Amino acid sequence: MTLREENQRVLAVRAPTLAVAITAAPVPPSHVLTWTEAGAPLLAIAGVSLQHRTDPMQDGVRWARRAAERLAAAGATRAVVVGLGLGYHVEALAARFTGTIVVVEPDLAVWRLALANRDIASLLARIDIVTSADGDAADGSTAGTTVTSERTRVLGYGPSLLVPTGVYRQALTTWQASATRLGVRMKILVVSPIYGGSWPIAGYAARALGALGHETHLLDLSPFHEGFRALERFGARRVRRRALESRYCDTLGAGVVAAVEAIQPDIVLALAQAPLGVAALDEIGASGALRVLWFVEDFRVLTYWREVASHYDYVFTIQDGECLDAIGGVTDACLEYLPCGFDPEIHRPVSLGADERAAYGSEVAFVGAGYRNRRLAFRRFLDADFRIWGSDWEGAGDLARVIQRGGARITTEESVRIFNAVDVNLNLHSSTYHDGVDPRGDFVNPRTFELAGCGAFQVVDRRTLLPPLFDQRELAIAHSVAEMRELTRYYLAHPEERIPMAGRARRHALAEHTYRHRLARLLGTVLSREQDRLLARPRVATVGDVVREDGESALGRFLARFDPATPLTLERLVGSIVEHEGPLEEPEAIFLFLHQFDEMYLREYRA
Repeated sequence: MTLREENQRVLAVRAPTLAVAITAAPVPPSHVLTWTEAGAPLLAIAGVSLQHRTDPMQDGVRWARRAAERLAAAGATRAVVVGLGLGYHVEALAARFTGTIVVVEPDLAVWRLALANRDIASLLARIDIVTSADGDAADGSTAGTTVTSERTRVLGYGPSLLVPTGVYRQALTTWQASATRLGVRMKILVVSPIYGGSWPIAGYAARALGALGHETHLLDLSPFHEGFRALERFGARRVRRRALESRYCDTLGAGVVAAVEAIQPDIVLALAQAPLGVAALDEIGASGALRVLWFVEDFRVLTYWREVASHYDYVFTIQDGECLDAIGGVTDACLEYLPCGFDPEIHRPVSLGADERAAYGSEVAFVGAGYRNRRLAFRRFLDADFRIWGSDWEGAGDLARVIQRGGARITTEESVRIFNAVDVNLNLHSSTYHDGVDPRGDFVNPRTFELAGCGAFQVVDRRTLLPPLFDQRELAIAHSVAEMRELTRYYLAHPEERIPMAGRARRHALAEHTYRHRLARLLGTVLSREQDRLLARPRVATVGDVVREDGESALGRFLARFDPATPLTLERLVGSIVEHEGPLEEPEAIFLFLHQFDEMYLREYRA
């Protein structure tokens, strides 16, 4: 029996569907197999060698020694290795590590070459296998998205991470971001601003983090906006008013610190304009929580980052290049570009009745605030069936007749209905310092993703960061206001082109641009650097931890009545039992006995 046949025989027992897929997988020209002088096979992909060129076996042993030390330091019982190569390093790890080993190798051609050229039958019987970058397990194995109580450490195999396709880096990020695979739920506090365009993103981010499996707390500070606006009633001059506003925000920052003390999060994620000054950020850092800022604003317009960026551990921005260079000049924080996205539970296609189409529909519409460039640009659309929805349009002159509801604010749900009711949605990014299309425009606004998520057609102004997010098969992209008007005329007359484009944009948005995608990437960046630190943090078990492990038992059913984030302590559980009416269930009686025993004996002994 050949090496390939023996390896495939073992694999077919564990993962028959995968064994068939590997046999049929083509080996592309980019995958080049060579041998050392001693006859050991070597694999290179796109010019990247996945093993040591002269002694791959010993190199694998060195990698495994370092990996085993990291696993032991983290107290890990489960290792996830991203990148198989030809298996030298995984074999060496299996000889040193007695826990579970999961190998993530998305490239079936790599598996085929490994099976044909190395005797890895015993290794195949030892490991769990994952063959997709997003972590789906092969043939229902115990790897992948299965919830596990094991303490997991994710290990990237360096040579694989250098392969230019980026599939291994994507897999590493996904595994590091997953709570179930790490065997621990991060506790994350999301802090919103009190108003502004980044306020709803805080809610979307919190929802996405919860969907990723983390214990998430949203600190919504919007109720304090009215108090902030009420400062105007003092009639103070500009300098005095700015001082009052600063003190008001400092008070809110102190409130955030109080919330951090109560919740004890692992990570504090602040959205742009969250009221966190230097003093509050320093206190949060002293608590041991990681401080993360998602700056979803134009760094040229809002410049307060100069004062606070150095007091964050991580800063994510919706601009690249010049923005990261500027912020990097004032902080040693880890910086990364992270564009906006959309929430598919909110921004979605909706069915509209005739009355709703009459109320919200038109051939052309815009939803948003009345910035100067928009006031000038939209005059060109007054000859169309055109409506403007949103606030801050006072004194807009000729546009007044198309502004709806006197410029009242539009709710998120109403904006979704407008997007769905309109033939051509205009999406002109705001600018306070250019007329029409901003020639320096870079970041892509949330509206771009939200319209796409709704399956709504849009004409959007050119942005340097728009490709590769979307292309002209999905959005109508204009370089000038005149071109926006021409594209609008064209696509109004050609629904057979317009409607398929909107469908392609929605499919692309769902596949790559949800807030779940964004927050997985954010956490992947943080966890790739902080995994050991976060795993080492002391944490109180929660009711949700037990329910996830044993939800069908009597204990699991009893605990299911609690909020999953409830700390698993006798005091919290007994307090609920005392208030509960009816006969005692068995778990309730046990907890009452344990509480009484603790009160009568253990506390006296500890004293």
